Amino acid sequence: MLVTLVVLALYTATARSHGAPDATALIGSWKLVSYEDRDSSGASVYPYGKAPAGLLIYDATGHMAIQIMTTPPPDVASDDWNLFTVKEKVALYDAYTAYFGQYEVDSGRKVVIHLAEADLSRLYIGRHEERHYQLAGDRLILTETWAQSGKTWNGTRVFQRIKPR
Repeated sequence: MLVTLVVLALYTATARSHGAPDATALIGSWKLVSYEDRDSSGASVYPYGKAPAGLLIYDATGHMAIQIMTTPPPDVASDDWNLFTVKEKVALYDAYTAYFGQYEVDSGRKVVIHLAEADLSRLYIGRHEERHYQLAGDRLILTETWAQSGKTWNGTRVFQRIKPR
């Protein structure tokens, strides 16, 4: 019991030192529920389909990781990676995103900042990717705004906390 209390105290202190008093509320594993982007006209796009698979993890040491995949994944003709065609590899790449690194929380602005150390597409490496967050019980909503190809986009990612088994 004492060991558990000490470990919990260390987790709490570490998470708080990585940004904010409420940073501990983000700690855990989160299952992706939805992933939607809207352009400036309000039109919705679902880059990973309407039922994507995904996992977001924030740990108490200030590290994070995320993986998102289109479901079902694109078909391939062979179960041997070495036999995939270039077209199949491109389709698989386009259907998946993943990065990991550290994170910080700015509770005053309700922002979590992802600091990617590695990224499948390399786009996030070395950048401070800000996501506004809302926590409602076991539901986490991350939103972001960015410009791409002359358009402004707003993204909403909804996650559900994964409960311990």
